[in-house]
Amino acid sequence: MNETEQTTEAFAKSDAGQETRLAEEAAASGAFSAAPLLMDIKLDVRVRVGRAQRTLGSIAQLASGSVVELDCSVDDPVEIVVNDRVIAEGEIVIVGGNYGVRITRIAGSEAAESNLGTEQELRRLSDRLR
Repeated sequence: MNETEQTTEAFAKSDAGQETRLAEEAAASGAFSAAPLLMDIKLDVRVRVGRAQRTLGSIAQLASGSVVELDCSVDDPVEIVVNDRVIAEGEIVIVGGNYGVRITRIAGSEAAESNLGTEQELRRLSDRLR
């Protein structure tokens, strides 16, 4: 039994739904996709409200009740950070007595559109140079 057949068999045993379909497609194409395996990996998600720069001396003087002023206003969006990369922006909400973040913008959506424009410009330039 080759590696693709073993992988297909493992997926079929683990979950009869989505994973089976993906494994069958991978086996049919002769390729293996690791995407289903990666979906269960846990990542730390952090929410960055703002930043502040302080001297070492002022940090040493911090005590209970001290206030550290951040470089943002209450209306500014917060950043959702995964693996030290900003992946989205959002606003703080309360969910069942806990803090949460409502996503307002996914990072890269504007960048993808601007890259499309850049790609088109490069193609035009390439055509002119021919």
